[in-house]
Amino acid sequence: MKLHEMLQKRSAIAVQMRQLNEQAKEQKRAFSEEENKRWGDMQKEHDDLDALIQREELLRSQDERYAQDDQTERSAPQSTEEQKRAEAFSAYLRQGFAELSPEMKEQLRAMGVATGAAGGFTVPTEFVNRVAESMRAFGGLANVCQVLNTSNGNPIPWATTDGTGEEGEMIAENEEASKGDPSFGQIAIGAKKMTSKIILVSNELLTDSAIDIDGFVARRIGQRLGRGEARQIMTGDGQGNNIKGLVNQITKSKQASLATAVAYEDLIQLKHSVDPAYRTGPNVRFMFNDNVFKGFKLMKDSQGRPLWLPAIAGVAPATIDGDQYVIDQALADPAAGKASTLYGDFYSVILRRVAAMALRRLTERYAEFDQMGFLAFHRFDVLLEDKGAVGKLIHA
Repeated sequence: MKLHEMLQKRSAIAVQMRQLNEQAKEQKRAFSEEENKRWGDMQKEHDDLDALIQREELLRSQDERYAQDDQTERSAPQSTEEQKRAEAFSAYLRQGFAELSPEMKEQLRAMGVATGAAGGFTVPTEFVNRVAESMRAFGGLANVCQVLNTSNGNPIPWATTDGTGEEGEMIAENEEASKGDPSFGQIAIGAKKMTSKIILVSNELLTDSAIDIDGFVARRIGQRLGRGEARQIMTGDGQGNNIKGLVNQITKSKQASLATAVAYEDLIQLKHSVDPAYRTGPNVRFMFNDNVFKGFKLMKDSQGRPLWLPAIAGVAPATIDGDQYVIDQALADPAAGKASTLYGDFYSVILRRVAAMALRRLTERYAEFDQMGFLAFHRFDVLLEDKGAVGKLIHA
């Protein structure tokens, strides 16, 4: 089956599932036994198609990226500074600094940080974009919050508040208005450092011109930094070198009724723990990991109807109890003392990233193994700007 046929079929199944749900909702009844079987069959077919589509789209995106890279190499002006720096950086990855031409060394010196060749180089834009693309797959929270890219890691003072208790007042003619000073806190968004750990590449791979070594190293860096950043910005404890993650900044919480699962009633309690003013924005979501999501797909609401509804391309997003959701694997499974589910307006979350990324090539350290080591550094921090915007579900 071709991709467009699979997309059409998945969309048709999603429409049928929503129609079945709406029919039961209009009649104010639970699914019959036959309808439950139909729903289960359609959900399995929908999930199978979804997996096939994701695999096909991944292959296509890789083909398109390689084609674009090839086209760029053929058509891009060779005289641009960015192009020259990208070529110098690629040569540096393969050969090391000492083997480069004087012109390429000069290009790299222009990108140098710390102690120049010994200290590493800030990577060119194209390489950073490849790393960012790989990181995107691991960052559920990072894909829906505000991302602030800065040129350096200097602390930024930032005001925090909870405006849910503030409101105006009625006054008479010529009556003086009373003061209502907002209660602001202030915290500095820093930029703590994470490394990719050392990535070892054999010299055979480095010297093979058919291998896209830039893409290989970028993907490895993106995977490691993506997973690490996602876990830190979600559950970091703020101790030592760790940042203070979102879960540990949220002050609104509801206790789950079950120790090792999330009940439908828990979702309702969590949702209504957040002020209605925060429940209408475009970035309002439930957030949980894939294990919790699997439970929701099998769950029914108080009327016996499915809690999860599939997306219809271009018409309606997938929802849980009418709200969109985000999968973030950094959130914990339901367990004692853990926060498994978040809800709120994630536009109030600020993810600060230092745009410049440094990479070092460890030439001599693994020479006896005929391998080359690469090490990348990434700096970031996270802040919940409005304490009233997001709530969490805690298990007893």
